[in-house]
Amino acid sequence: MQGKFEHFFPGANTSTGFYSLFHYILPQEFAKRIICIKGGPGTGKSYLIKKVGQYFNEKGYNIEYHHCSSDSDSLDAIVIKKLKIALLDGTAPHIVDPKYPGAIDEILNMGDCWKETGFAAYKNDIIRISKEISKTFSRVYRYFASAKNMHEDWSFYNSKAIDLSSLNILKEQLKDQILQDLEVSSVGYDRHLFATSFTPKGIITYVDSLLEGYKRIYVLEGGPGTQKTDILNYLYKETLKRGLDVNVFHDPFIPERLEHILIPSLNIAVLTSNEINQKKFVGNQIKMEDYLDTNLIEKYSKEIQQSKDNFYFLLNQGLQILASEKPLHDKLEECYTPNMNFNKTEDKFNEIITKILKYEKEYRSKL
Repeated sequence: MQGKFEHFFPGANTSTGFYSLFHYILPQEFAKRIICIKGGPGTGKSYLIKKVGQYFNEKGYNIEYHHCSSDSDSLDAIVIKKLKIALLDGTAPHIVDPKYPGAIDEILNMGDCWKETGFAAYKNDIIRISKEISKTFSRVYRYFASAKNMHEDWSFYNSKAIDLSSLNILKEQLKDQILQDLEVSSVGYDRHLFATSFTPKGIITYVDSLLEGYKRIYVLEGGPGTQKTDILNYLYKETLKRGLDVNVFHDPFIPERLEHILIPSLNIAVLTSNEINQKKFVGNQIKMEDYLDTNLIEKYSKEIQQSKDNFYFLLNQGLQILASEKPLHDKLEECYTPNMNFNKTEDKFNEIITKILKYEKEYRSKL
């Protein structure tokens, strides 16, 4: 029986630059083995990671696919959940090195598979394209940072119009509905990732892949400044106090904000339908505009609309620039691919499979 796939982003292109949550892919204290794969673009890292994931998925294991925010069709990591094993891309911009070499993690070097002498002809191209990619990302982040200024202006008016007393009542009501009679006890574990990211293909969200089996879904619908993050922060911390684990998903634009929280043991999710994901969810709808002073919003409607329009203009410009990075990355890969010995890559795959099967045997012996 085939397992299922869940999809995440461990990093995001945000208004503050690249933001990494890679250390939450599989924390060291929970891991049996973490394999950090090193090598340049076009050296088969993503292909290898995906192939290993498919192999164990066909054996019936649930697999986490952690996608690259710069190319959502590529993988930065997989986690074989039951075996507590992760394979991840340890190269820039999310550089990961073994923390406990040999004991928990190790390096797999794809550089072993390339023909070094062949790079001489591509040296100047590799340097030139790499610099161009770096400049492109810097420009993306400048546009996103400018968009954030407009976003803050839009948020300012909503935050001034919010009814904080009613908001506090809502928070308590949601806590009571979700946590009911659960007592405060030991502290649960909070895992932080992204379900949504800005990519060369636009804004992509994988939250639907995470909701299978969730019986109760609450949806906070509203624009910036309507205190959705405040509610999510409150609920996830109250949940932790009761010894329950929480999956916390951050906003891909302003990573200090939260987008969703999922409580697996209760099969309860609290999602946001917001100005970034613009997604409609089925569930208990909570319209945050109901907690706004409509007179105040009406008074400043012109200013709000201006900030909103400027925000989307700058955001979309940034996304267009981000889209222009993908052809550059493809050109960089073309400098590496001709110099790869893919027979050796296949040997690396077999080496990984053999290693993980030993851990699987150990896992099954304890069942």
